[in-house]
Amino acid sequence: MPEQKESGQKLAGRLYATLRVLKFIADPGSPQPSVQDEFKDKDSPRQRIQALKLDLFEDLVTAVQKGRHAQAMAEVFAAMPAVVPLKQGALKDNLGRPELAEFNAGYRAQLTTLKEALPKLLT
Repeated sequence: MPEQKESGQKLAGRLYATLRVLKFIADPGSPQPSVQDEFKDKDSPRQRIQALKLDLFEDLVTAVQKGRHAQAMAEVFAAMPAVVPLKQGALKDNLGRPELAEFNAGYRAQLTTLKEALPKLLT
């Protein structure tokens, strides 16, 4: 098992940011993720991710077949394994104040990383 140096909640925030970007690439009508986003609800990261209603297979196929940012989609998919928390509780547990702060920090950090990798797509 690889060593993870960030907290599970921070990684959950990174994963959520990655999936929000994936949703934005696949569905141009969806809102662009922003580092200004601030999450205050104390639900679980899993609930947030499920609310995105992603269909990763369909999103990938559509992006490639329609030529819609297929390379960007590949970069986002490649980023996912590194940001999946190894502890299941990091995704399932509801977030208290300290955990929510970590989640938000991870979200902003990952979004900043993805903006640097995809400057033409994410502003």
